[in-house]
Amino acid sequence: MTTEHRHLSLLTCALTLAPALLLTACSAGGGAGAAPAASESPAVQREKQLAATVRRVLDTSSADAPLVSSLDRVSDSVQNELGLHRGGGYRVTVVCAGRGTVEVGFVPARTAPALRVSCDGVPVSARFAVKAAGTRIDVRGGGGASGMFAWRVDKVRQSS
Repeated sequence: MTTEHRHLSLLTCALTLAPALLLTACSAGGGAGAAPAASESPAVQREKQLAATVRRVLDTSSADAPLVSSLDRVSDSVQNELGLHRGGGYRVTVVCAGRGTVEVGFVPARTAPALRVSCDGVPVSARFAVKAAGTRIDVRGGGGASGMFAWRVDKVRQSS
């Protein structure tokens, strides 16, 4: 085989293999535009599990639809306006899953005493009356607390 034929043969072989090599390299996920991995981090998985727990527990605490509710991370302090009518009787139920405690209060503070809720998955309820327009619920995680919490407000039925 002459040198010219040998070079031509190597060139033909390289051109034949190049598409296969490029396809393998691109499909291996090594490029800059590669999609992120489908698996989630353990922290995200744990957060989703805790969220499902508090939702399930809170949903079983009442057969009625809540007037107002929320689901949040313990690390995110929350202050939401309730938008409820003055003078009405209500019940707040809070459940936290994770570690530590959350403190649930109201603004203005005269609405009801603050509750300390352990992040053990057990719901805690308290009755309150809205005494001022613009009443807000205020939930804050204690030092070192982590996990998820959910709360709901229901109308208290007056017995006759």
